[in-house]
Amino acid sequence: MAAAHCQAGDVAVHRKALRNLLLPGQERLHFNHERPPRRKQIIGVVRSFNLLVDLYTADRDTLTNRRRCLEAIVRDCAGSSERLVIEMDESACEHDRRLLREATHRFGCHETLRWDVLVAKADPLLWVPDAVAWCWTRGGDWKQIVAPFCQVREL
Repeated sequence: MAAAHCQAGDVAVHRKALRNLLLPGQERLHFNHERPPRRKQIIGVVRSFNLLVDLYTADRDTLTNRRRCLEAIVRDCAGSSERLVIEMDESACEHDRRLLREATHRFGCHETLRWDVLVAKADPLLWVPDAVAWCWTRGGDWKQIVAPFCQVREL
């Protein structure tokens, strides 16, 4: 799972830049569905944002590991972030909401960290973690492109 950090003052500008990348008929960018030249174009724009992306890895894609990743994201942004936006996974939506409520209390940021669970087309900044995670897991040149602004975090 990937979590991109964006300065509050840059949010609107970055969203606009990402929306400008949409092709006619596209509602969102999904890196897995893009062709290599488009992937390079998209990552080029993402690189220009000077973001930091935290990467949380687990052996398998299970609900338990999703919980571990989300808890680690809340832990790592508690006290330093104003808002956390998670991409909605229909099969885990209520689980995620409950977990986020519990984690913000556990890490003492329930009054300072606002969070939302949104569908990917609702916030273009959700496309950034998707693209970076794809590059990271793909490896090779793709991983090298994103490595300068990524850090692997402990669960």
